[in-house]
Amino acid sequence: MADVNLKKLSRAELLEMMISFSEETEAVKKHEAELRESFEKERLELQREMAEERARMLKSFDEEKAQMREKFAEQKAEMQAKFDKDIAGLKARLEREKQQLQGQVEDSLSKIDNSKSLAEASLMVGGVMEAAQKAADLYVETLKKNATEEYDQFLKEIDSHRKRMALLESQAGKESKEKKTTRKRTAKKVTDKTDE
Repeated sequence: MADVNLKKLSRAELLEMMISFSEETEAVKKHEAELRESFEKERLELQREMAEERARMLKSFDEEKAQMREKFAEQKAEMQAKFDKDIAGLKARLEREKQQLQGQVEDSLSKIDNSKSLAEASLMVGGVMEAAQKAADLYVETLKKNATEEYDQFLKEIDSHRKRMALLESQAGKESKEKKTTRKRTAKKVTDKTDE
């Protein structure tokens, strides 16, 4: 159009040129509106897909988290049952040892009653006291050892569960970033087409 000298054109030619220009403008506006509508539809579709994907990921994550919590609760219950059983066994053993010691004390008292001198009585009773001290020390040491082992095992399991949760969260984040990158590329392609 720049090559045409408008002064040399007749009114009819100018009018025809303006009508043609107006029709082209309308066609461009219509095409632009169609592209905008197409872009808006794609944008809404992408948003819907992103929302659905996010909901799926959250549901999957919540299900896995619930499973891990359930498993952790089961393991905790098993450990508690084992601990309770061990404690019950130790209490029964303590009661047996207590009865044995009581029997030894009664035996020692009867020996003292039957002894002729204080020196003879102290020699008879001395062995009982040493045995009682050894039994008490053994019982305390066993309790400490069992409690320490169970506590260490419990800490290891907690650490293992934490690492697993961190790994799952990391994987979910990577998947989300990859999907966002793909959507941005798609949106950029649509924008580039609109600009053309």
